[in-house]
Amino acid sequence: MILARTTRAVATVAIALALAAPVAASIPPPAPAPTATFNVGSLHVTQYGSGAQTLIFIPGLTCGPWEWSGEIAHYAPNYTIYALTLPGFDGQAPIAGPLFQTTTADFWKLLEQKRIDKPVVIGHSLGGTMGFMLATQHPERLRGVIALDGLPIYPTDVMMTPDQVKTMAAGASAAMQKMTPAQFAATERTTSLPYMITAQSDIDAVAPLAARSDPGATARWFYEDLTLDLRPQLHLADVPILLIAPYDATLEGKYLPTPAAKRDFYAGIVKGAPNATVVTIDHSRHFAMYDQPQALDEAIAQFLAKLP
Repeated sequence: MILARTTRAVATVAIALALAAPVAASIPPPAPAPTATFNVGSLHVTQYGSGAQTLIFIPGLTCGPWEWSGEIAHYAPNYTIYALTLPGFDGQAPIAGPLFQTTTADFWKLLEQKRIDKPVVIGHSLGGTMGFMLATQHPERLRGVIALDGLPIYPTDVMMTPDQVKTMAAGASAAMQKMTPAQFAATERTTSLPYMITAQSDIDAVAPLAARSDPGATARWFYEDLTLDLRPQLHLADVPILLIAPYDATLEGKYLPTPAAKRDFYAGIVKGAPNATVVTIDHSRHFAMYDQPQALDEAIAQFLAKLP
């Protein structure tokens, strides 16, 4: 999650709209008891289930596996699940050096150490972007990738020059680096999350969990995410990919008037991937697992059912 996906003015309007129209809470149920926890390099891994096929969940910025708890609970009876926590998030120690490069290398070490054969990667936001990166690196070692609102390039970057992107990313990262933990937690609760989750009760539940992440590490991840462009490598991602695009007309309608317009916008971004499909989830903000959990589960289940 981020300070905002557009300008502060838009975020302020979004907050007002969200508070004016509260909906029932939809926080997923807790995940089952893990069968193991361990580290592989920079990755903290929590294991669930014991099925023959494997799912690997990757959370988004400032998140831990808790954001995927509903899906983990749903699929653990029939799959082996590895839920990752990235360095600097959810109480895990930050690391030095390039973040995407280090963590994706450790992902492949995880597959080697645990003899994992062709998992399906399911990532949210930054975790979805990492799924695209993994698909360009070793598509032959994956069965499929599901990305929930995570793309090979940050969506607003497509309308900016590389220099403009770097300037924006540097400014946003520097501002986050200066935050105290208390300021970081307050920004998550009052500025970031209301733009990404509809129900105030869900925001209240998620905010203290997101605040467990390190502000400095979050700033570094945010900078790398904003300045990343995987589109030139997408032709290498020859694996089934499902990109799930949440759509909320109150926030996006001015620029993308319909869910189909959002789908077409995202489809244009991932058109270089040979086997990518885009579906939309209406009436949902960035965290579809909270806003529309049933629709998200149906999209995931339909994709898994079609995989060879």
